[in-house]
Amino acid sequence: MSAPLYLVRHGESEWNVRRLTQGQTMHPALTRRGREQAEGAAASLADDLASTSRTLDVIVTSDLVRAVASAEIIRDRLGGTLRLDARLREQHLGELEGRGYDETWAVAAQLDWSDPDLPVAGGESLRQVHDRMADVLAGADPTQVTVLVSHGDAMRMALAYLAGVAPHEAEWVEVPNGAVARIDRDLTGRSVVRWLARGSRPPHR
Repeated sequence: MSAPLYLVRHGESEWNVRRLTQGQTMHPALTRRGREQAEGAAASLADDLASTSRTLDVIVTSDLVRAVASAEIIRDRLGGTLRLDARLREQHLGELEGRGYDETWAVAAQLDWSDPDLPVAGGESLRQVHDRMADVLAGADPTQVTVLVSHGDAMRMALAYLAGVAPHEAEWVEVPNGAVARIDRDLTGRSVVRWLARGSRPPHR
């Protein structure tokens, strides 16, 4: 059995509170609640690692500020080498970034989500997000305990890849701020996902 791999969603950001669509917007920082959620994720990881007598080797995080800050909180609690990887970013949402949730949802309702190659508002398609998350997961060292810190939509595409489901056919999975999922792969290469913490319900992205 390979070493466990973990997926963590960043804590609540200032733009989550302001109900602004973030996508790949770089600067929104964590709120106080967001830091507490990241600390909660670190505690869940610590408990799980203690049960396996393993230590954390590597934390790989999206380079967006809200993810990096969450990863640093985990690193301060659990140690490990911290690396940034832009492939773990949230889906690029083009012209919708910086706009209010109501406007974003209205546009989303008009999109053909059965087309995995449709760019969203001039940003990325589902397949593009799926493929870059798949690259990160496939490249993770199976001998090292690794934590990947990412974002809601990106994590949904990661879960679709792990389940062997096409990006546009994946079921919606709620990924709240601070959520932690553990991924184990058996000898056949099949991935088993188990949620350690589901954080708190996010407003959106």
